[in-house]
Amino acid sequence: MKSGLRVGPLASLVLLAVCPLAVSAQRLSEGGDSAVVQIEFVEVYYTLQDTTLTEVIARLNSTRLAGAGGEMSQGLTEYYIQPSWRPVGVRGRCRVSDLTLRVQIRVTLPEWPSQADRPTEERASWQLIESAIRSHEHQHRDLTINAARALADDLNALETQGCRALRQAFSGKVALAGERLDEIHAQFDRNTPERLSIAAKPPGGG
Repeated sequence: MKSGLRVGPLASLVLLAVCPLAVSAQRLSEGGDSAVVQIEFVEVYYTLQDTTLTEVIARLNSTRLAGAGGEMSQGLTEYYIQPSWRPVGVRGRCRVSDLTLRVQIRVTLPEWPSQADRPTEERASWQLIESAIRSHEHQHRDLTINAARALADDLNALETQGCRALRQAFSGKVALAGERLDEIHAQFDRNTPERLSIAAKPPGGG
């Protein structure tokens, strides 16, 4: 039996960047979850074509990675959690068996190739901006992974009188987990508003 839990995309921070163009990707496999929680993490990048830091900041303040109508953000975290399992009945009781949670996470981040030709002050400011965006999106990633691990524990603990009831309980747990994860991500973004405003000042701006 398979059940899907899909949430996303998630935009974060209050600046954003130029139209996204994936130029490179890094695929990672997180360990430590045995065979239950299977994590696939990929980072992709979009290129800022601007020449100066001022131009970059202008783009970061006017573009939406999630598309028209989406929240403004410099980075984007998207994820998909898909449970796979089967019910096993013993003496009238039914429990979850062979559970796996496939967790796919895609983080989109900016890159600015022209920084190599810019003054030291601009390169330093860009590094602060890029680091803050990456840190924020990686925290979204970690929130998703932690939620998946907690969900796996909850699902493996399920046991009911009869397998029909178990299927209903399983679906309910998955749906509730999706709602809770939505709120966790939204609350995280609410707690970090305008995070890059100070880094976005032009060099020497005080």
